[in-house]
Amino acid sequence: DKEAVSSMKVIYIAPPKSTAKDGDDDKSKAKAKEDSLEDVVFKAKLGHLAGLRTKNVTVYDEIITTLKDERPDSVPLLTEMLTFALEGTLPDGETDSEDQVRLAEVEKVYNQSLTENGGPIDPLALAQYFGLNEPDKDELDTDDEAKELNEGMKEKRDALRKIILERASLCGVVADKDSAEVSRFDNAVKELKQWSNLESLKDEDEKIKLTITLARHARICQEKKALAMSLLLKAKKDLSSGKNLKQLDEELLTLVDAVDGMAHVKENLNEGLSYRYPVFKRSV
Repeated sequence: DKEAVSSMKVIYIAPPKSTAKDGDDDKSKAKAKEDSLEDVVFKAKLGHLAGLRTKNVTVYDEIITTLKDERPDSVPLLTEMLTFALEGTLPDGETDSEDQVRLAEVEKVYNQSLTENGGPIDPLALAQYFGLNEPDKDELDTDDEAKELNEGMKEKRDALRKIILERASLCGVVADKDSAEVSRFDNAVKELKQWSNLESLKDEDEKIKLTITLARHARICQEKKALAMSLLLKAKKDLSSGKNLKQLDEELLTLVDAVDGMAHVKENLNEGLSYRYPVFKRSV
């Protein structure tokens, strides 16, 4: 007879199911819900501010002050403050010096953005973080803290870039009218170059603004008109979208005006502007 195959039962004792301490689950869920509700309310207040920029400055300022007290480290709040500095209603009697007023407001936003003044942005910490190799995708996917830090740093860097670009752009506009502001413009562009280049910007209109600012800097501060022209012509070739493309041609016209013997170029530019951006007059 064939011997039966021997067998042995394997008994596995399952470990006891882990249980949270009484109340821990409820507390964590309540905290998550509370945080989520705070985020929703905060975002709603930010959204409400957009409608007040040009309507009720007094109420706008009151809400901004409250939100800054609630979350002084909020980057979206900082972005809203920058938008107001650029688009908000000007004080009575200040319309003739709009560029100067807006530059002063952007300067305030820049100062308030810095950690040394209670803001969320530490330029040195950003420089140190992005000066090293960023964590690879696998690490970010498996490490929530590293991912959160990476996203926060990028958000702060983008906000800082935007503030510095707007400040340098306004400095250029002011310096083009007032030679006493040339040094300030030069310093603003030096800091701008530390943080931004065309490759680092995603928005086409920001690329246009950066190009015009650098070309204006070459023309005004460095007296390098050939460099300014090359920057503008390259941008006209490379950038095909953006609502501010016309500004490239207008800056090119300003530059051509400053160069002797280019009347024919100015005429061609004016013809091109008239063709691409025709002005239609209503018939009476």
